[in-house]
Formats: sequence, C-alpha cells, structure tokens
Amino acid sequence: MLTQSAETEVMPDEEDLSGIYWTPPGEMERKYAHQNLVAAISGRNADCVKLFTADAFEVPSAFPAGFLDVAIDTAAQEACGLYRIFYDRYDYATRPEWFSCEGMDTDEVFGGVYARLEKSGVFEWYQQGGSPERFMDSDATKSAL
Repeated sequence: MLTQSAETEVMPDEEDLSGIYWTPPGEMERKYAHQNLVAAISGRNADCVKLFTADAFEVPSAFPAGFLDVAIDTAAQEACGLYRIFYDRYDYATRPEWFSCEGMDTDEVFGGVYARLEKSGVFEWYQQGGSPERFMDSDATKSAL
C-alpha cells in the first residue's frame, strides 16, 4: 500500500498487510455447524452453547479464504473455534480447542481463536497456494459436499 508524505511524494506503507480478516460474527444454527464443532459441543448444555460464524478473507486481496466458526459455552465461560473451508468438493475444518473466554465479548473470542489457529500454522497452506489437505487431518475433518 502506498501513502503520501507531507512533501507529496509516494512512500511505501511499512505495515505488514498479510494474513486473514473476518466479517462481524453472526449466530449460526447447529445444523450448519461442521461435524468437528458439533462433536466439540456434544455433552454440553445446548441451552448454554451459542454458535457463531464469520467469513474469512485474505489480506490485502480480500479474496474469500473460508470461515471461522466458534462455539461459546456461556455457563462454563469457555469457547472453541475452528477454521473451515470448502475446497475441491470437500468441507475441511480444523479441530476445535476449548479455552477460557471469561470477560471476553464475541469479537475478542474470535480474535483468540484466530491467534491460536495462526500460531498452529494452519493458514500456511493458503499463503503457499496449496491444498488444505496437507495441514488438516483429512480423516476427521473433511466431508463430501
């Protein structure tokens, strides 16, 4: 990205404009949740678990990059989430991992899920222009559309 200096010359922006951003989260019905998220919430009080989803996009191109799906257990004050993408006729998803979300709002929970996913390296396949199969356990995480 280019910015203009006070001397009116064009200068490169030094910010790192790479990664993933997501839309504001919206509530999701259980029937639309990936099997990995459904498995993660099984055994929890259904009245206390809220599901959310957000569309994910690549920075800076704004190219669609999948979805972030999140479950929040309001009684236990815990959340888990996964990265999900439809690719080559399959529905891929990472395995969700529960973490404490005490005092967090929904946006902060999504930020926590993203940080955990980024740290795990799950977005490398996308940045390398490859296939998600290499970075996700295909036996448990993909299902045919």
